[in-house]
Amino acid sequence: MFHEHLDHNNTALHSEHQIPNTINTSFKIAVALNLAIVLVEAFYGLLSHSVSLIADSGHNLSDVLGLVLAWGANALATREPTKTRTYG
Repeated sequence: MFHEHLDHNNTALHSEHQIPNTINTSFKIAVALNLAIVLVEAFYGLLSHSVSLIADSGHNLSDVLGLVLAWGANALATREPTKTRTYG
């Protein structure tokens, strides 16, 4: 596999592990859209007495929880290392 290095010290590629801000924006959008789906499905499921819509809204709520956990893990991964926690 081809691995390109910009300079001999690899400072341009490996100096800091910065996550682009677009990832946080993507998480915000994904959580908001999935939460909107949960609310709409739950509302219309209750209105129409549809167990399948209510169950699917619960399933989508678990997707929202997964996204929130991944977002939190992403935030923890960007923390700077300390003397006691070398990986941040």
